Amino acid sequence: WYVENVIMNIDRSTGAGHIDIYINYKIGSKFKDNKGADCPVHDTMQRTWQHANFFEHKCFIHARVPRIRTSENKTELVQVPWSRSGSGFTLMFEAFSMLLIESEMPIKKAARIVDIHDTRLWRIFTYWVSRARKTDSQNDIVNIGLDETSTKKGHKYVTLAVDMDLRRVIFVTPGKDKQTISELKDY
Repeated sequence: WYVENVIMNIDRSTGAGHIDIYINYKIGSKFKDNKGADCPVHDTMQRTWQHANFFEHKCFIHARVPRIRTSENKTELVQVPWSRSGSGFTLMFEAFSMLLIESEMPIKKAARIVDIHDTRLWRIFTYWVSRARKTDSQNDIVNIGLDETSTKKGHKYVTLAVDMDLRRVIFVTPGKDKQTISELKDY
């Protein structure tokens, strides 16, 4: 992979703009399939990802992404190193977004900062939390703390279970009655 071109587009009247980075691959390159075999390029697809802003300017990465003929004679799109499959964002963009959320910023506010709709940020958040939960082990939890808190004005509650030793939330469920304990036990 190499940077083929960088274009800065600025609206002179507003000062707003964006940066387009064009990435390409060297002709004749081979890419590994999921079995580790070097495979030739079959054709390409044009793709675009939103990258972390440069100063106040949005940044987009554009690339001709190769589709390869695999060792199993199937055609598949190469996974680019700067983005996860199916995402319209670079890993750096997603990491910055998650950092905002991790610092306890509300999703709507974080979405305004990175200038995307909050539903797109929820998808990023859900992906990374689901991935972390798959690798999380709760086998060695010894001390659990329970508490309930309101989620909105009125009487909307959730019950939280916390690993007291590591000080992390391990379970959340709506309500504050004895059914919440049964749900924790079944979890």
